[in-house]
Amino acid sequence: MKFSLIIPVYNEADVIVPTLTLLADALECELPSAWEIIVVDNASTDDTSGTVIGLQDKRISVVTLVEKGKGRALRAGFSAARGDIVGFTDADLPIAPDEILAALSSLERSDDDVLIGSRFHPESVMPGREWWRIGSSQLFNFLARTIVGVSVSDTQCPLKLMKRQQVKLFLSTKEETWFFDLEFIALLERLGIPLREVPVMWNEHRYPERRSKLSTTRD
Repeated sequence: MKFSLIIPVYNEADVIVPTLTLLADALECELPSAWEIIVVDNASTDDTSGTVIGLQDKRISVVTLVEKGKGRALRAGFSAARGDIVGFTDADLPIAPDEILAALSSLERSDDDVLIGSRFHPESVMPGREWWRIGSSQLFNFLARTIVGVSVSDTQCPLKLMKRQQVKLFLSTKEETWFFDLEFIALLERLGIPLREVPVMWNEHRYPERRSKLSTTRD
């Protein structure tokens, strides 16, 4: 079993090296030579691509785009992925490598096709998360359930893993920005494809100096 992990990045030169180092160490410990990380540079202007290339790790590749859009970036990464299980997470690593590996093991053993993290799972923990971030996420997910009709508790959590047979469905999504997750989950549910939510330990302050690329009011 080979695992492909996609990381979309936009101006993440300051944090991408420690993130990749943590992930590579954890993956190599559990999956020796059976993994790859694909960094998709989403039109960065700070030489994020050059920073990743400078690591000179053959297991870590870079796809460079000239046009922004997280959905667009992830489809580019998934198109290049060779794993039997493919997933993605964010460059600031709000979900620790050991939790990603635990989710991978759980999906591999199960009959589910897709596994997604949920910050609102009863067993999830979000230490130090600001009330307004929690509130805006809850509002978005309420609207997603009400308007789109999805049933999951957290469509936007950046931990999603899927078996190879669902990669084609993921690549069929059209949304180019932040809301590709919602489109993908809506497709899964309407096609009756099994997915499962798992709890996460959420840490969005791993890199205190990093500023979020998401504008709550604008987006």
